[in-house]
Amino acid sequence: MEHAYIHLLHLLAGHPAWMLTVVFLAAFLEAIAVIGTFIPGSTAMFLAGALAGTGSLSLGWVFLWAIVGAIAGDGMSFWIGGRYKERIVQFWPFRTHPQILDAGHRFFQKHGAKSVVFARFVGPLRAIVPVVAGMLGMTPLRFYGMNVLSALLWAPAHILPGVVFGASVLLAGAVSFRLVVIIALLVCIVWLSFRAMEFLVSHASAWSSAAGRYLGNWACRHPGPFGRFARRLLDPEQPDASSIVLTSLVVFAAGALFFGVLEDVVSGDPLVSIDLSVYHFLQSVRTPWSDTVLAGVATLGSVFTLTAVVVTVVVWMLIERRWRAIGYWLAAVVFSQLLIFALQFAMHRAPPNQMLSDAYVFPSNHVAATVIVYGFLAFLLVRRVGMLEGLLVATASMVVVIMIALAGLYFGRYWVSDAIGGAALAYMWVAIVSLTVILRYPAVPPSRGFMPVVVLVVMLASVGVQLSINSPTAAPDNMPRPQPVLVTQAQWTVSLWKRLPCYRSDMGGDHKEPLTLQWVSNLDSIKGQLRAQGWIEGTDLSAHSLLSLASPNVAATSLPVLPKLNNGVPSSLVFMRPGDTRDERDVLRFWPSGYAVENGVSATPLWVGSFAHERLSRASWPINILRVDKEESSFDAHTKASADLGAALVARVSCHGVPVSLLASPVE
Repeated sequence: MEHAYIHLLHLLAGHPAWMLTVVFLAAFLEAIAVIGTFIPGSTAMFLAGALAGTGSLSLGWVFLWAIVGAIAGDGMSFWIGGRYKERIVQFWPFRTHPQILDAGHRFFQKHGAKSVVFARFVGPLRAIVPVVAGMLGMTPLRFYGMNVLSALLWAPAHILPGVVFGASVLLAGAVSFRLVVIIALLVCIVWLSFRAMEFLVSHASAWSSAAGRYLGNWACRHPGPFGRFARRLLDPEQPDASSIVLTSLVVFAAGALFFGVLEDVVSGDPLVSIDLSVYHFLQSVRTPWSDTVLAGVATLGSVFTLTAVVVTVVVWMLIERRWRAIGYWLAAVVFSQLLIFALQFAMHRAPPNQMLSDAYVFPSNHVAATVIVYGFLAFLLVRRVGMLEGLLVATASMVVVIMIALAGLYFGRYWVSDAIGGAALAYMWVAIVSLTVILRYPAVPPSRGFMPVVVLVVMLASVGVQLSINSPTAAPDNMPRPQPVLVTQAQWTVSLWKRLPCYRSDMGGDHKEPLTLQWVSNLDSIKGQLRAQGWIEGTDLSAHSLLSLASPNVAATSLPVLPKLNNGVPSSLVFMRPGDTRDERDVLRFWPSGYAVENGVSATPLWVGSFAHERLSRASWPINILRVDKEESSFDAHTKASADLGAALVARVSCHGVPVSLLASPVE
């Protein structure tokens, strides 16, 4: 996987002119009427930003071509609108879908010239509003003023997240490629959730109209009670008729998904094989840092956080005097949990993590409770905020649910099919409760633009309290590290050093930098001796050190020094010292070997260490990138180890061509 990733970067980085051409065309075509609907311009901007973040592309050129393409694309749409005016309604697809232009007209009439800026960030309207501006005779000077402003805002908004992602991947890759996989998973969850919700919002009206026509035809053919109910749903006097139709569709879709998953689990269909594959994949990319991050994410679905959200919503509904809404919601929570416990008892399906063997996991009650709480919360908020705010709220709700489910899968609390089954069942109940609330309270509720902020503050506060009380520093199922194996000094110098690895190993056993040092000493003693020789402890990740990554004039020693993994174990000690210039530095890292050398009275740990000479690269400012200078990193331990590290040289050996110094600190 790592080789495929590196090959992709090299392939794209090797043709920067083509990549910049893609950036221009994506930004240009996305702003062209009709064509822009099918062009993933935002995805291209994100990818280009990611390449800039890794130093493969110049960020300045990416910005320039994206802005020029966006301005040119909107300008072309504006020219089309001004050239054809009323005749444009005769062209496809406006001839068959007049509502597209109607939406653009309403948006332009509501926001005026500012609509050119606002529409740039709204997918369905991005390429339509400039056409409408041209049709309505907006002056070119005023249009291009708004056009340039929108492009200057749009390009950074879509490129900079990619830059951050690319730089994060680069930094994570320096530690372990497993971190790259976890970061990619989290970013993909956020990105795909936003794109999915944007797609649903942009097509909701068309789907609702089509479903309404089909339901109306069916109601005309069935005059019975169900027909009367359908006609009531389609009553134009009903303020939220489209929401009722869509919610009903969600009930049927979620129900079909749940029973489909249930059938696969009972019959052992391929979905069960996918369960095992996903579990093995997630276990293969586990690292201590990923454990910590996902354990923190899991607090969003803890009983404490869910209770805090429930209390907030109950107080909110009480203030609005929506008594029945509270009752429906709480009844759905209780009934769904009882139903899930009954299904779990009937299925007797054990979780992947054998330490949780006394639990049954299909469907997942944890995922279901999370969906019911955050799903109904999203329903309440979306009805009380604007379209853009509603899109963000719905996206955030989906992201939170998926990340909580991912954390459970990562730690082996349940299988993928358990999570899907629990989510489908819960979304069905959320849709039923939402439909009931709409029928009981058909009028559009008053605007509550501040409530998303209130809910966010409650969630962050509850998560902060939990993390401050019990910081997630390790996986729940991590086993204690075994005691080191005791050897004598003679065994170490004669044979043991040969059994220790010559290179640091990352995922899949790939060889990284050589392990040129083996040092028998206590950790505190190593620290003291290195400090005495002018070495300084590596800069930790902090707000200041992260900001230095974007500084135009920073020394290499001011940048953070990341720990690295050796066979999944993070380095216990990281030291550095300045190089010959401000753009260079030397870095030492040490890992436990799993052995300790006896000296007659006590046993002293044996550490393995690597030396790296790093050089600062500014191929694409503002991202400062440190790259290992492989020519310099063949550190001649035979001559420099004792002088530079302050330790006694026990022996000089060669491990498959790698010079290794066996060191020992003086016995105190």
